[in-house]
Amino acid sequence: MNLGAPASSVRMSCRIHAALLRLYPSPLRRQFGEEMVEVFADQMRDACQRDGWVGGMGVWRCVGGETLRTAMSSYLQIAAIALVSGLTALGLMGSFFWAIFGQR
Repeated sequence: MNLGAPASSVRMSCRIHAALLRLYPSPLRRQFGEEMVEVFADQMRDACQRDGWVGGMGVWRCVGGETLRTAMSSYLQIAAIALVSGLTALGLMGSFFWAIFGQR
C-alpha cells in the first residue's frame, strides 16, 4: 500500500521549482515558464501518488539535471556572443587606429 507524499510536500516542491525557473534566461521563462510549472506539478503529483517520496525524488533528479544543463547552456551562449562581439569591436578599433596612425 503506497500512501504517496503529502500534498504539502508536493506544493512545496512546486514553489521551489517555480523559484528555480529564475535561473533560466528571461526570454525562455516568458515563452515556456507557465507551461513548465504546470508540467512539473503534474509530474510531481503523479510520481508521488504512484511511488511516494521516491517518485518525487525521481522527478527532482530529472528536473535538476535539465535546469543545470539548460541554464548553463543558455548563459554560455550569451557569454560566447558577448565575447565574439567584444573581439570583433576590438579588431575594428585596431584596424581603424592602424589606418589613421599606422601609415605615417
